[in-house]
Order: sequence, then C-alpha cells, then structure tokens
Amino acid sequence: MNKLRNLPRFLIFHEVAKQGSFTQAAQQLGLTKSAISQHVTQLEQSLEVQLLNRTTRGLKLTEAGERFFQHCAKINNQIDSAHEEIQELDLSPRGTLTITAPHSLEQEIVLPTLAEYCLEFPNIKPQIITDDEPLDLIRNNIDIALHIGQLKDSSYRARRLGQLEDIICASPNYLEKHPEIHSISDLTNHNWIATAWQQMRPQYNLSKYTSGFTSQTEVFSVPQDIKANTLPAALGMIEQGLGIGMLPDICCAEAMNNKRLVRILPDIKCTLWPIHAIHPYHGKVPSKVKRFIDLAQKNIDRFQSAPGHLVRIE
Repeated sequence: MNKLRNLPRFLIFHEVAKQGSFTQAAQQLGLTKSAISQHVTQLEQSLEVQLLNRTTRGLKLTEAGERFFQHCAKINNQIDSAHEEIQELDLSPRGTLTITAPHSLEQEIVLPTLAEYCLEFPNIKPQIITDDEPLDLIRNNIDIALHIGQLKDSSYRARRLGQLEDIICASPNYLEKHPEIHSISDLTNHNWIATAWQQMRPQYNLSKYTSGFTSQTEVFSVPQDIKANTLPAALGMIEQGLGIGMLPDICCAEAMNNKRLVRILPDIKCTLWPIHAIHPYHGKVPSKVKRFIDLAQKNIDRFQSAPGHLVRIE
C-alpha cells in the first residue's frame, strides 16, 4: 500500500464519515462530489475492505469503517494539533536564534537590537558570531547575517537596511604632533592604519563635497604603513595615535562623541557601503527572524538620523 498517496484519502474518508454525506464532505473540503467518491473507492481498494455501505438513504459505516474512522480521527487530530502548535510557536517564539555580523555593527546595532529583542522574546536563546568574513548561513546554522558591502549572487533572501559611509579620522593627540591636513594630497604625508579590506583593495574614490554637490573626484590609494586584520584593532591603533585611518562612520561614532577621534576633511565623501540583512528562509519568514531584522532596521535608522551624523543626498 502506498501510504503517502493514501494519507489524503484517510482525511477525506474521515470527513465523509463525519458528515455522513459525499455532498457535504465535498463542500467542506472544496472538492467535487465525484472526486470525493473516487478517493474513498480507491482507499477501499487499497485496503481491500469495504468501509461504507452506500444506499439510497445515505451512507453507513461498516464495522471495518467504524474502526478505521477512529484511527483517521486520531490522525486528523494530530494534524490539527501540529498546525496549532506551529502557529503558537510563531506567535511566541522560542528556541535559538543565531546572528552573524561584522565588528563595525556590533556595538551600535547588534547589541542594542539584541537587548530589545530579548526583552520581547525571553524564550529565545541568541548566539552572536562577530566576524568580518561572510559565513555560509546553511553550513553554520545561521538565521540572520548582517552584511556590509555588495551582495554576491545566492539563493538567500536579502533586505536592505541602510548604508554606512567611510570617514577619515585620527586622534587629537596624533593631529597635534603631525602636519595639518587641508586636502586629499596631504593625506599621503601621514602614517596610515590599513584595515583588512583596504589591504585587499587599496584604491578608493574620494570626492570633494560642496553645497550638496560633488565637485571633483580623486582616486586615493590607502598607504599600508600599519596593517590590522580586524576593525577593532584598526580603531584601537588610531585612537592610540599610531596613525590616521578610513573607517565606517558607525564604528567611530562613540569615539568621536567622546573626543577620542576627530574627523579629517569632513567635506570629503568616501565610500558608501550598503547594509543588508540576509536569511535562508523562503516563503513565510519566521516571526523570530523578521522581528530581529525590524529592530535592526530601527537602530540603523536611529543612528543615521542622530544629530551630527552626516547625511548626504545622492
């Protein structure tokens, strides 16, 4: 017996027996009366037993039909319970949620988002993987990846959350001891802290930004005086006065607010980096995933609308 093929027939038979009528069962299930009758006949042939006595007065279960109806009722109840449990799980998420994000988003976006999220969903056990290298979501059992930069083609689904902008910065202590910087050409006269991605791709376009318009663009090659393989290391070395650097605005915000860093050439437009939330789910996205992404969106919007954040019109 083909159990997979017969399973829908079990449920059809259950509805027929419950309604006592092919017509009423057809109305409940959204099928034709002839289709309902055919499925029940095929089920009887497969089981090699008669389940229903068909008379001009209606339908009556045989002894085998009575027993089989009880089994089908249990199957139907299990399916209903599974459906209700899954719906309840989506309304009140529990279990694990694994998120990966680069270092630049950790302090300003990921941790504040997680704090709000855990208050809303106390039954979720989160795991954070902070890594500047993109990780495979399926292989690493990751629910959400916050990604900076252009996306590669993949089967994952993505939602754009905003963008970051690189800024050139240094510590006040460094600037006091070194020549003043008035133009892009002056930048090459200073020690540079090169991030991992700047070591792989050293050339960037720097544009003069005046009264809302870009007046000129220069190709700038980031010097490789001091190299750092993580963003926190690069940020720390710049704060310690070892040199200047070009870092995403979001990771410099706290240091600039506390005067540990100063922005250099604020009228220069550096690289813009899109931020995406990526997940592997197709069809209906689990509420635990969607809610984290919504909160991350809110915190990115909050950062970009904060006083002092430079907003550029593209």
